[in-house]
Amino acid sequence: MFPKVSLIWLLMSYIISPALGREFFSSVHEMTKVFGYEERMLGYMQKFLDDNQSKLDFLKARLREFEVEREEAREWGTAYFDSPVNKYLLNKRLTVDWQLVENLMETQSGKKSLARLQKARAHKLMPKKSELEGAIDGLLRLQTVYRLEAKDIAKGVLDGVDYSTQLNSEHCVDIARLALRDKHTRLAHFWSLEALHRLASDKESEELKPQILALLVETKAAFGDYRGLNETYQELLKIQPASADYAKNYERFLESIGGEQSLNETRAVEEHPPIPGKGDIVSDFDGYMLTCSGHWRPTPREERDLRCGYMSETHPFLWIAPLKAEELSRDPLLILYHDVIYQSEIDTIRKLTTNKLKRATVTSEKESIVSNVRTSQFTFVSVLDDKVLATIDQRVTDMTNLNMRYAEDHQFANYGIGGHYGQHMDWFYQSSFDSGLVSSPEMGNRIATVLFYLSDVAQGGGTAFPHIRVQLKPKKYAAAFWYNLHASGVGDPRTQHGACPIISGSKWVQNRWIREFIQSDRRPCELWDDSLATLSQIREMERQLKAQQLTSQIA
Repeated sequence: MFPKVSLIWLLMSYIISPALGREFFSSVHEMTKVFGYEERMLGYMQKFLDDNQSKLDFLKARLREFEVEREEAREWGTAYFDSPVNKYLLNKRLTVDWQLVENLMETQSGKKSLARLQKARAHKLMPKKSELEGAIDGLLRLQTVYRLEAKDIAKGVLDGVDYSTQLNSEHCVDIARLALRDKHTRLAHFWSLEALHRLASDKESEELKPQILALLVETKAAFGDYRGLNETYQELLKIQPASADYAKNYERFLESIGGEQSLNETRAVEEHPPIPGKGDIVSDFDGYMLTCSGHWRPTPREERDLRCGYMSETHPFLWIAPLKAEELSRDPLLILYHDVIYQSEIDTIRKLTTNKLKRATVTSEKESIVSNVRTSQFTFVSVLDDKVLATIDQRVTDMTNLNMRYAEDHQFANYGIGGHYGQHMDWFYQSSFDSGLVSSPEMGNRIATVLFYLSDVAQGGGTAFPHIRVQLKPKKYAAAFWYNLHASGVGDPRTQHGACPIISGSKWVQNRWIREFIQSDRRPCELWDDSLATLSQIREMERQLKAQQLTSQIA
């Protein structure tokens, strides 16, 4: 990484205002609530037009643009929200674009209409500018995890699927700015190039081109492309003459890189880092991304002994209604059960969670916090709230042979724009117990997890297990089961997993976290410490020992 501090002055006129809070609409369910408010706002705007003939040209043009967009959304129906690009554009309309309308309407002749519009925009459910940032952040997350290209996203093509929604140069600049601010320099560079490519008119060029060139100067400096930086800077000077401070800082920059001879240095920039090779050190987050994108997956040798079939041994009832089970990993154990929850139960769950969802949190060492590691909305519901939940718990007992008496409350979550949950463990670290963050610590740690999929997802949204390179694709009515702890009670790091970002659609899940209290008769300890060695490792050592003994006898 090359120094870039000396080039900050080039962007001072173009960088956006300080970052707002990162809370945003992380649920498609919540986004659909605010969509109806825009229809009221269109009505207020139409009334204002009738009272302000002098401003009709601009406002009518804006109204036609909004109505065309809404008509397209109405024709698509709920599928309109499947595209994260549409969600971003809706957020932009409801924040930046409507703010421009509001400013123009701010006259005495339109006071009544303006008051109504402001009241609608001030509603607690309406998105703020921070939600717009959240929508952009979701797009950048999709681009990063699934290794998408800016030029394809701008065309409305997401992971090979064309959603027929184009982004213009201004949209690309917005995304590039946020990417640069959040240190996604590669992405910022390519979004800036796409913005430059999409400049539509001379008027737009006059306003946006200097901003785009300034962004490119910053990104080229970060990559050490000094020749490209200098060429871009000279192009910027042609359309915006430099001040004395500009020239002085440019001289300092030349000194910092060793003079003008260094301006010949260039460096090619790829939009995404290369795929790690065999033996390369890979971070947990990179492993999560590679599993989500499908670049990491089990080998045929690892999959050849896995089985699928009907399970009936854990409860007599299953003799007449066996469960459809599919092994995805034996060590650690990961099983996918098919058709284990019903539409009538899902309908009841949706009623139980209506208006109860809130932004999900993660547990740090000392507190539970809102974090971009987890962008979803969730709620907890007690098993006592409806008999359907007790029925589901009985089914979980049949699936796992574990006691559900001291399981945690049912958790329900909805993932929206780029919604995800980065790699994490379901089991608690000792520090969480010590800090008092674990409810009912006397029940012990989370011995196992059952994850129900309550909806299908058109694109993305899988559950990735990087250590075993397995990704579960969301399948409605299915449920995944795995142990979080070794039989010895020690947390199993191989169960690290994460929810991959949603590309298209809405993801509903239900978590059943089962505690280890009174489970010793259901899952007894092994004869060895299985946190130090797996059964397969022990058998391999036994095989090697027998081979050595046989060799000695022959000798």
